[in-house]
Amino acid sequence: MAYVIDYELLEKLEQKVGKEEAKKIAQTIELIYNELDKKSESLAQQKKLELKDELTKELATKADLEILKTELEAKIEISHKELEAKIDKEVLKLQNDIQKLDKKFTTMFIILAFLIIFINKDAIDLIIKLLPFTK
Repeated sequence: MAYVIDYELLEKLEQKVGKEEAKKIAQTIELIYNELDKKSESLAQQKKLELKDELTKELATKADLEILKTELEAKIEISHKELEAKIDKEVLKLQNDIQKLDKKFTTMFIILAFLIIFINKDAIDLIIKLLPFTK
């Protein structure tokens, strides 16, 4: 970006040092401005690159997120399988408990039926009367 020296400043320089010297000073000032501009652009570019590198190290990229997603999906799948295995185990245990209770209730019902029949004398008479119909 080219810098132009203010006209009033140029006139004051011409009055103090002369026209040729003022022109040389103005050119020198413009060169200094140009050099400063180039250096500031270079420094800004360098800072941008440093910031980009720093952010790249600190922030997660799409690839990082994809890796994390894959790892989490694998862990969820493992946990799901473990949970299914535990549930299956518990279901089998409950089924066994239900079968045991069913056998106990059946046994108790049979014992209760026999007790009613053998303790109640009218029940024996009824059974004897019903026996001919069972054939």
